Amino acid sequence: MSEKVMLEVKDVMELMGCCQPKAYEVMRSGQFHVVRVGRKYLVHREVFEGWLKGDKQKKKSRW
Repeated sequence: MSEKVMLEVKDVMELMGCCQPKAYEVMRSGQFHVVRVGRKYLVHREVFEGWLKGDKQKKKSRW
């Protein structure tokens, strides 16, 4: 079975080794792009792993 492309809060908890409230705090922090589907927060695996490694996310210009 292949790895998930989109990570949920429980996946973030496992990767970071943190509790659920801290995982939600990270997902809501605005430090990387998160998609909200209903009550579920999702982040692309590459985006999250890049953030963990300290990669800067490029912000898109509005113009």
